[in-house]
Amino acid sequence: MSLDRATIVSLGSKLAPAAAAFGRLQTLLEDPMTGTDEIVQLIRLDPALSFHVIRMSNSVIFGIREPNDTLEDAVGRVGFREIYRLVGLAATHQTCQSDLPCYRLKASRLWENAVATAAAAEVLASPGGADPGLAYTSGLLRTLGRVIINGVAGNQVYPGEAEWPLVAEWEQITFGVTAAEVTAMLLEHWRFPAQIVDAVRHHFDPFGRPEPNVGACVLNLACGVVARFGVDLPGETSHWIGSPTELRLANVPQSVLEECAFRAREHYSALCASVV
Repeated sequence: MSLDRATIVSLGSKLAPAAAAFGRLQTLLEDPMTGTDEIVQLIRLDPALSFHVIRMSNSVIFGIREPNDTLEDAVGRVGFREIYRLVGLAATHQTCQSDLPCYRLKASRLWENAVATAAAAEVLASPGGADPGLAYTSGLLRTLGRVIINGVAGNQVYPGEAEWPLVAEWEQITFGVTAAEVTAMLLEHWRFPAQIVDAVRHHFDPFGRPEPNVGACVLNLACGVVARFGVDLPGETSHWIGSPTELRLANVPQSVLEECAFRAREHYSALCASVV
C-alpha cells in the first residue's frame, strides 16, 4: 500500500475539525490587529471545540473564581496565549480518542505523549532563543500521521522494537511514507508556519539536510526528555540521541537539559490538569 498526498489530505479532513481550526488560529494570532471577536468566531465554528475551551478555561490552574459561561468570557479572561494552548490541547484530545491497533498503541498513551512533548519542546525552546509557541505546537501535533496511517493499515501491524527498532523505517516500507511526513503534509495543507512543518518533518534526523534544523533539534531533544517520563512511543527511542552537536545547535547545555527536563515534567502536569 502507498499513501499519496491527495489521499492523506482527504483522510486528514476527516480528523477532528479542531485540528484545522488550530492552524487558522495560529495565523490569526500572528496578526497584531486580530481581536477577541475574530478568535471567538473561529472557535465557535466547532461546537465541540467551544465546549472544551469553555470547560478547560474554568480549570483551577487559571485561578478564576467565577466560572466562564461563554466563549467570549473564556477568551477575554484567559488571554490569547492560553486560549491558543487550550485550542491545541482540545484539538489533540479530540484526535486521540481511539486506540491505534496498527501500532499496538492506546489512545491515552498517544495523548500523553503529545502533551508531554509539547511541554518539553516549549521549555527547551527558550534557552536557544527559539519560539516557544512554535515548539509547543510542533510537539503537540507531531504524531497525527500515526492516526492517518492507522486508519488505512488494515491487517498491517507494527511488529515492535525487538523485531523492527525504527518504526519510521517500517512505515516507509509498508506504506511508502512515514508518519512524520504524513503529519508535515497535513500541517502544510492547514497552513501552519513553515517552521512547524519543517521541525516535524525532520525531527527524527535534524542533521539529515545540508542546513541543520534548529526546530527539529529542539523537538528531537523534547522527545528524548519525554522518554524519561515513561510516556514514549514504540519504535522511536533510537532516534533520541541528544548528541553534543544537537545540544550545541539547540543551545541547550547538558546541565540546562537536566533542569529543563524537571521543568517540562511540571509543565506537562499543569497542561494535563487543565484538561481534567
